[in-house]
Amino acid sequence: MELLKVLAMPFQMASLLFVAASSLLMGLLISMVTPNPMTIILMLFPIWLMLVWLTNYALRLIDDAANGVRKSATASAEMLADAYLDSRAWVHPVIAIALAAMHLLHPQWPVAPTLVAAALLLPASLGACTMTGRARDALNAVLMWRVVRGLGLWYPLLVMFIAVCALVATVMIRRMHPGALLVAGVQMLLLVAYAGIGGALYERRFELGFDPRVSPERVAEKLEAERVLRRQHFLDGIYNDLRMRKLPRAIASAQEWLGRAQSTERDGDVHAILAAGRTWPELPDYVFLLQGLVTTLVELNERSLACRVAEAGLAIAPEFRAKTEAGTAALVSYALETSRRRTAAKLLDNFLTREDAGYQPGPQLAALRERLRSSTA
Repeated sequence: MELLKVLAMPFQMASLLFVAASSLLMGLLISMVTPNPMTIILMLFPIWLMLVWLTNYALRLIDDAANGVRKSATASAEMLADAYLDSRAWVHPVIAIALAAMHLLHPQWPVAPTLVAAALLLPASLGACTMTGRARDALNAVLMWRVVRGLGLWYPLLVMFIAVCALVATVMIRRMHPGALLVAGVQMLLLVAYAGIGGALYERRFELGFDPRVSPERVAEKLEAERVLRRQHFLDGIYNDLRMRKLPRAIASAQEWLGRAQSTERDGDVHAILAAGRTWPELPDYVFLLQGLVTTLVELNERSLACRVAEAGLAIAPEFRAKTEAGTAALVSYALETSRRRTAAKLLDNFLTREDAGYQPGPQLAALRERLRSSTA
């Protein structure tokens, strides 16, 4: 689906408007060309400008496609000026003109090998200079090989795609009358080919070692960085509450934070809370905060994290215990399942010794007590 979105970029309104305007101008320039050598010379410069403008727009398209942008850029006059600042915009047109001149000067040389070589090397050449942003890498054999290797099986498919686009363009040139319609068709094929290369670079970004400007990974990194900042603010709030002996508010804040968090985020949150607690000055209510965290995590069915917090509580206060029988049962059960018999026994003993003399544990906790006794015997 992502590749289809990329291939649809040349058909977005901004791209279609560029193709319409530039093809009309190019068609007008072509119609003004006559057999007169002077006219040909006069028309070369404006035609060259249009080609550079087209190439720069195509370069912007492949850059956007490779970097995760899915909206076609709006063409502007500034793009023409930018083309002369970014030499990548004209390096491939120069190569194409050089090859065309070579065959004009040597008409006996077969054209097919040149076309095959161009189809084979163009994706690698464009890919290399797109990833690095340097025009000279369009002919860098090492980077081109890196592109070929990184794309893997995508590369032959990409070569065939470029070859099909070139074949369709050739048929159009031979069958259609020179004019704006022909120019528009060839331009669209060029933009689709460039978009396909950019989309392939994006899809294989990990294998290529390429880091796009926009990607799910970057979005996740940005969201995580923002969440880390919010979490630090939350930790500062908890510290202030504990320092001012406002334990209920600190526990409520922790419950709210963990309750809103995704299950994949809670591990990092618990680690951050425990790490922050180790750096705080001695706070009398900190152990009670951990007790509240255990209750919250058990209710969220995060037994592993609850056990981790309980172990941190035991390290601070040997008499640490869970508040409720259900919480104690969950901790003891998980500790036994993960071969932490000493932790299980300590948590159970702490809970039972703090209860009233006439307290009788429920069936689950009683069964866990018998299990611990039998393992000791």
